[in-house]
Amino acid sequence: MGFADLSLTGNKLVATPNIDALARDGMVMTQFYDAAPICSPSRAGFMTGRFPARDRFVTYIHDRKRNHAFGQADWLDPSLPVLPRMMRQVGYATGHFGKWHLGGGRDIGDAPLPSAYGFDESYTQWEGLGPRVLPTDLTNKLGQQSAELGRGPVEWLPRAEITGRFVDKTLDFVGRSKDRPWFAQLWLTDMHTPWVPSPEQLAATKGKGATPREDQFLAVLVAMDAEIGRLVDGLRQAGELDDTLLIFTSDNGPTIGANTPGSAAPYRGRKASLYEGGVRQPLIVRWPGHIASGGRDAKSVVQAVDLLPTLAAITGAPKPAGIDGIDMSAAWRGRPVASRPDIYSHIARPGGEAFGPLYSIRSGPWKLLMNADGSSPELYHIERDPQERQNRMADETAIAKTLSAKLAKWIASLPTPATPKPRPR
Repeated sequence: MGFADLSLTGNKLVATPNIDALARDGMVMTQFYDAAPICSPSRAGFMTGRFPARDRFVTYIHDRKRNHAFGQADWLDPSLPVLPRMMRQVGYATGHFGKWHLGGGRDIGDAPLPSAYGFDESYTQWEGLGPRVLPTDLTNKLGQQSAELGRGPVEWLPRAEITGRFVDKTLDFVGRSKDRPWFAQLWLTDMHTPWVPSPEQLAATKGKGATPREDQFLAVLVAMDAEIGRLVDGLRQAGELDDTLLIFTSDNGPTIGANTPGSAAPYRGRKASLYEGGVRQPLIVRWPGHIASGGRDAKSVVQAVDLLPTLAAITGAPKPAGIDGIDMSAAWRGRPVASRPDIYSHIARPGGEAFGPLYSIRSGPWKLLMNADGSSPELYHIERDPQERQNRMADETAIAKTLSAKLAKWIASLPTPATPKPRPR
């Protein structure tokens, strides 16, 4: 999902009233960054509070051969500090529902189950093990590959019904956990290709897009928004809504491709790119009595790695050692964070995919991108130039030198990067 795919952030083709209502009843942070511009490392950043490249999460988990080629781990190391285990240690029931993509799937059947990370229960899809639901209408073989791995009961549904199942599972978990604090991680899959709306879902958006494919994209976006509304209504009916902190965002920018549906406007780049459009998302937080309604924080620079230490501060859990994130709870309570430690990111991809440099640092208002050997450096003043139009390498030489040195030092601290062969053009 791109920055501008919500009506809250500029979508004029369809409305997302239920997600917009979360922001109306809470606040939206507009300088939030994913830990990486692609699914697996982005999710690892949420889970661990650590820059994912430190733990060999540099691209999406694929099969063993491709993972090895990229230096990508086959699964997230369960010995790392992780959010669900931290929550469980302070008395929370913990559940994961939806996409996993932190290990398990394709030819990787020996990955740890979500329970190894502190989840009391889970229900995922073909990018995870344990209880899961697989789509009946994918054109690839990933569902069947998952079923053949075993490691948990498998159910099958049309793709258009899977988000509803994840919401049902989440609400059931909440209903059974009301006698104690609970933490639910609901990672929806609607916005990821392929977009396969039901005929009824597609009818609601037919003709609203510029192409039939965009109609499909808009259909699953509207359907996802409706399921978010159903989730909120279910929490309200359970008497849990007003005492629950809700956090909503996307794991990366819109799907790759110049003419592909999804918008990161006004930002440059898309998924798999370290430009703003690949990693910058709206972060919506709703928590009655703690977060004022209708708020907008455009000052605090926040990254996904901050979620773990922020929830540690809110819940009284000890903050684990060795993490990169910081506590952002003051910003959520209306006091924007004026300065923070630098944030780093990395994406590994075949050289034939032209989406800019592979490493970045955001330091105060400045952002520098470059490759591991220092080539293709780009420097932007993000606060003045969020569209990344004016490369300042030539006229801000002192800042460029300082940030290049910082980024080079961070790159040198990482596991040795792989050098996959470029894609044929």
